[in-house]
Amino acid sequence: MTRFTLHKTVGALLAGAALLAGATTASAQGQSFQMASLGSDSPTTVFSIAVSEILRRELGHRIQLATGSAATRQAVDAANQQVDLYVTAVSINHFMANQLRMYEEMPDAPEMFGNLRAILNYPLGAYHGIVWADSGITSMEDFEGQRVFAGPPSGAARAVVEQIIKGSTGFEPNEDYESMNLDWGAAAQAFQDRQIDAYFIPTPIPSAAVAQISAQGEFRVIGIPDSALDSPELEAALSIPGRSLNTLEPGTYPNLVNDEPVQLIDSLVGLGTHRWMSEDEVYDITREIFENNADLVEAARWMEVITPENALTEMNMPLHVGAYRYYQEIGIEVPDDLIPPELR
Repeated sequence: MTRFTLHKTVGALLAGAALLAGATTASAQGQSFQMASLGSDSPTTVFSIAVSEILRRELGHRIQLATGSAATRQAVDAANQQVDLYVTAVSINHFMANQLRMYEEMPDAPEMFGNLRAILNYPLGAYHGIVWADSGITSMEDFEGQRVFAGPPSGAARAVVEQIIKGSTGFEPNEDYESMNLDWGAAAQAFQDRQIDAYFIPTPIPSAAVAQISAQGEFRVIGIPDSALDSPELEAALSIPGRSLNTLEPGTYPNLVNDEPVQLIDSLVGLGTHRWMSEDEVYDITREIFENNADLVEAARWMEVITPENALTEMNMPLHVGAYRYYQEIGIEVPDDLIPPELR
């Protein structure tokens, strides 16, 4: 397998999704929607492509899928009706609603958050810090002077990875190590070309993206040491809604040289929309996603967890009225704080 195999595969899927965006079914004309996901290697893109196909086939919808933008930007775009379906994140919801971190200089961030609505949550995966085995890097202490991709600029991923690094080492970005300003796709390619020394990516365990790396040679995943868990930075990172600890076991991938379990931080994301989407449209979208879970699992086995019973896990954004209607109909108990404002 060449280093380009995964990118070509996802590229082919995206090309297919673009063709499907212009197609209609014989039984229904459907609607046209703008949808956004993260980079080509992200599980959010695998999910988005699979959902696009389901909605085309079942409802005749035409989905124009754009990849690569940070989820923090997608939330702003959705609030301004520039995108209809986008990648939510439990942590980003917290930051936006409370005008924190990347939204600190945006006085209208809480107001924009009020325009957003949730459909479902699912696991993004764990933040893997990946290095080549022959790089000489065996811990975050070895990041000093190295080129590190912690996530796109102003993204939530970069914020949490920089917390992980500082809590484990005390290192500051662009003082103790070079923080690379790239998007997800460019960073994946740069790591494969060895233009980056350490590459962080949030992805499920196991992951197709990490499996592709494993096919190219021996690699190591840099984990969080026990000694860092009590640091203010790690406590802050883990205090944000939607985050928890997970473990990568030795032998999970061929060519993984770790011989002990590795501690990583997990994150939850989801599918969101804006409050102006019609009730019937979002109801239909929600129903078709869950009723066609087998199609999701065929695209990636980790999506078997995307069920109505799991979909409200740690959700901290009100549901869209159409999604709420679906959950009510199938008997899912919806917490009071998730009830759409329009129904209060």
